Amino acid sequence: MASPRIIRLIVKDWWLKLLALIVAVVLWLFARLDREYTRELRFALDFSLLPQEYVVAESNVDSVTVEIKGKGRDLLRLRDSLPVVELPLTAMKEGEERIRIGPENINLPEGIQVRGLDPYQIYLRIEKLATRRVPVMVKSVGKPAENFAVSRIEHSNVVMIYGTQGAVSAIAQVFTDSLDVEAVSESFSRKLKIILPDSGGLFSEPKYLLVKVKVEPETTVVLNRVPVKVVGQPQWGKAYLLDQEAKLTLKGPRSFFSNFNADEVELSVSVSSMTPQSGAYRVPAELSLPPGIKVDESEPALFGVMVR
Repeated sequence: MASPRIIRLIVKDWWLKLLALIVAVVLWLFARLDREYTRELRFALDFSLLPQEYVVAESNVDSVTVEIKGKGRDLLRLRDSLPVVELPLTAMKEGEERIRIGPENINLPEGIQVRGLDPYQIYLRIEKLATRRVPVMVKSVGKPAENFAVSRIEHSNVVMIYGTQGAVSAIAQVFTDSLDVEAVSESFSRKLKIILPDSGGLFSEPKYLLVKVKVEPETTVVLNRVPVKVVGQPQWGKAYLLDQEAKLTLKGPRSFFSNFNADEVELSVSVSSMTPQSGAYRVPAELSLPPGIKVDESEPALFGVMVR
């Protein structure tokens, strides 16, 4: 245990000691920031100067390793966003090109020097830009919160895609990122990225799709004595229903049941594919329901059929 004398020495003029420590740290940081460093960073390629009627169909690299030198305080300015390599493409035409790049193609903050680039020559294959309007699909994942349901998903049905003729013609439809509806209990909007193959210079307009999702309380409707009918004929003999009625428990968004007509619900058992043997069978039924309404429970779940 430290003696009282040592403790007094430590706490005596403690604010002067703290001030001296702060000054020392500031001087150390200043020295570090004033020191010169050499770093290797990867800078992405910028194709924005390419004329709008063309697209980069192929490139041998998508980034360049750049060796830079500068003082610490200048290099810190690169933390938020790295510069890009701006390719001189304003005079490009259709065909294959090899472009030499140098420090003049990188817009660096003052005080930072380019020491080297790898590679210093970029190979490009340029083609005419092709366009196509294609359907866009949104897939949802997850389940809404208990006693809630998604009643409507609204979004633009088409999107314009751009790229090489070969790449564009190979796409019949595109998808977005998955729409997550897990545990949602209220309506919301979300921007989803449109997913495209990473080839042929493909891009879309827009790049993100605005999706509006309507969520509302889920309700339950019980239908008793729903008639069941036989559809088709077995390959041998005749089919007779043993269960001619069913009790159905239906679930869906509340608004879906506002004009719901129970007489439109059709329950049928298909016997056309039954093997040519007599006897009793338990088979599932086919149900016709308005979109968005689902069967939560069926009594019975399987229906008896006698073939003889």
